[in-house]
Amino acid sequence: MEHRSYMNRHGTAPVTVVALLLLVITCSLPAAAQAQSETPELVLISSHQHDSEAFTQGLEMHDGSLYESTGLYGHSSLREVDPLSGQVIRQTELDESLFAEGITVVGDSIVMLTWKEGVALVFDIESLTVVANHTYSGEGWGLCYDGTHLVMSNGTSELAFRNPEDFTLASTLQVTEQGNEVSLLNELECVGQTVYANVWGSDSIIAINKSTGEVGLTIDASTLAGNESDDYNAVLNGIAYVSEQDAFLITGKNWTSMHLVSFGGTQAVQDKENSES
Repeated sequence: MEHRSYMNRHGTAPVTVVALLLLVITCSLPAAAQAQSETPELVLISSHQHDSEAFTQGLEMHDGSLYESTGLYGHSSLREVDPLSGQVIRQTELDESLFAEGITVVGDSIVMLTWKEGVALVFDIESLTVVANHTYSGEGWGLCYDGTHLVMSNGTSELAFRNPEDFTLASTLQVTEQGNEVSLLNELECVGQTVYANVWGSDSIIAINKSTGEVGLTIDASTLAGNESDDYNAVLNGIAYVSEQDAFLITGKNWTSMHLVSFGGTQAVQDKENSES
């Protein structure tokens, strides 16, 4: 998670013998080494305005409304945003001692992480006022809800699955690609059996199988990031699934645009992962 000045931020043998040797070598490789994550094409559907002053930390679409959390001490907020115009419809500003991070909707509430403060704020979705809070250890980066658990990232390669009622830890999962841990997991979006994640400091979105932790897809969004400021902080961050269109709204920190995109068809991704589980 980018935090500006607060943080500095990877002889010829017979054919049958050759074939047999290849088979033995292939079978001896670890399964993770054999599995290559796919790189589907990112398809741009439409582009919309985005508040360039918004240091985007979380993005969530719910019942046709778009919610966004913005970070930095003294500038953190939770807001409802018009997804077409980018205009802020309503907003709640946080205390200057809090640095807002990822958000997700659970029922009639929005849960928001904070960076180093170790507190998750629970907002009433109608009034955008804080109605409860939970504590946790370590940093908070990204958050999504899979219908059973809150899935949380902290900048490492680990995802934490927490109970939505009291934020207690249920389990953890290491995220890997070809046997290697994938760290700097940032903003998250839960869709079915998949957790989509921004990787801090990169132009990539990865699709993680939430049962195995294996990265199945890596989506390259560099063509969109290339149209934005080259400021170190203006990185890709923000993923909101739009179920009606099986597509995603994505943006970045202080980006001037928000984009509706698809990558390979989310339902196709789900079918592929289910067949491999």
